[in-house]
Amino acid sequence: MQLWRDYLEQYADKDGDVEGQTVVAAYHSVEIFAALSRALDGEDRYKELINQRLSFFHEGVLHAVDFHDCLINATFSIYNNLNTLSHQFTEGNSEATTLIEKVDEQVHLNTESADPVQRSAAALRACFPLLGLMTIALDQDQVMTDTIRRVEQRFSAGARAAASDWEHLVNALYRIVEMIQMLALLTDPDLRDQINQIASQFKEEDQTKELRLKLRNGFCRLFELGHLLVAHVDEMI
Repeated sequence: MQLWRDYLEQYADKDGDVEGQTVVAAYHSVEIFAALSRALDGEDRYKELINQRLSFFHEGVLHAVDFHDCLINATFSIYNNLNTLSHQFTEGNSEATTLIEKVDEQVHLNTESADPVQRSAAALRACFPLLGLMTIALDQDQVMTDTIRRVEQRFSAGARAAASDWEHLVNALYRIVEMIQMLALLTDPDLRDQINQIASQFKEEDQTKELRLKLRNGFCRLFELGHLLVAHVDEMI
């Protein structure tokens, strides 16, 4: 709840500053996925890794000097936290471990790019298969198979149609938000009304053509869905 209050206060403080609000939402998304990892880590097996990755993030916050620095720090920190979560969700599955490692190798290759937006887009694009893996692992009865496939198709179609790194970034973020909706729903079908409420706002906001507004809105919904997921998992545990 403290994260939620901080998010609302900091977001309000940045009223009229789209880039500032984007950073607030993206940074809080990092924190919320770290919180989810901690909630799932009852035996402290991942405690050191979670803390290490959070320390890298906090160090990045201190050294970021502009919006692009903040965006790189946020997107790669979100990727790092989802990497941890994907290991937690698929523990003991050797095929999943191999896929996670391949994704990680590709991400490290993409960090060599000099363009900050390209690097940020690469980080979020790498998040998508990790979330897909987590969602499939949770969907043991395969009730979401068709929906997962449709989101994967939208991800691929959006990547093919993207004419800039900004468009790649937004496409990856939007598909991540859609996959998180399914992950939350699989955690508890009773969350459907709350998820649908966030999804409806997300769909309405998608009408804007301004990519930076899309980016801000996407990170906002990502944090809100992540917060919903963490709060519910915490109650269950």
